[in-house]
Amino acid sequence: MAFEIQAHRGARALFPENTIPAFCCAASLGARVVELDLMVSKDHQIVVSHDPWLPAPPRSEEQREPLKGDCGRSMLYAMPYADIALFDCARPHPSFPQQARMVTCKPLLSTVFREVDAFMADAGLGGSMLYNLEIKSWPDKDGLLHPPPAQYAELVVQLVEVAALSDRVRIQSFDERVVREAWKLNPELCYGLLIDYDHGHGNHHAGAAGAVRRLLSRAGFLPAYLNPHHSLVDRELTDLLHERGIRMIPWTVNDPGEMLAMHHIGADGIITDYPDRAIALFSRNASSFSGESGDH
Repeated sequence: MAFEIQAHRGARALFPENTIPAFCCAASLGARVVELDLMVSKDHQIVVSHDPWLPAPPRSEEQREPLKGDCGRSMLYAMPYADIALFDCARPHPSFPQQARMVTCKPLLSTVFREVDAFMADAGLGGSMLYNLEIKSWPDKDGLLHPPPAQYAELVVQLVEVAALSDRVRIQSFDERVVREAWKLNPELCYGLLIDYDHGHGNHHAGAAGAVRRLLSRAGFLPAYLNPHHSLVDRELTDLLHERGIRMIPWTVNDPGEMLAMHHIGADGIITDYPDRAIALFSRNASSFSGESGDH
């Protein structure tokens, strides 16, 4: 299987994250997997957003008093989507000075499916997009920032099934509870678990391998993917996962040297804010990679 390049929150280095323009840009660059984040509105719509709040003022000219939540922010789970759609989510990100300037709202997941597929068809782009959905969920925030795991999973799985995209969707999270509930509802979907760099504190890689073993032992199912922070990746972790038939795509890999290192160690791909950089890098090195040995 080819080394996979996932566009993290779309082409985040070039367009505001988790927006339809970012996903369409990633498609234009040649990415065929986009990673995106999911939250839930008050009326139980699945919203594409990394954060559970809206820091920006409303887009409309009408003056509105934002619903107050954590740190005075407007919390998505306290707002119907009609209100969320009034907010501009495309404020410039200081880490990405090349981001295009625009005004756009946080989209619904159903809209992303429809618009990105339509864009690719209209532009005559080959292939089809695969959507890697990260469910944002925290065990201590059930009922506060999102529904409890069983309800949350049902909302996501139901949407995927209605969209008839079961073969082009992966579902992942740092919170194994919500992934496990989704797996119970539809074990035929593709599932993944995420590992944060906090698991590498102390004895760095030993901590990561131990955390992976503990996570897999309590998960209750075998995920198709286990995606760690790139700082935790070494050959031992790669072999541990591959021996169990689990693929590994580290995040968030932006440096070209680290991209090549992940490939050399045996990762199955990378999640990156710079799909343009990664696609160009691996296209240039394709001939040398084809001569490498190994079965990963």
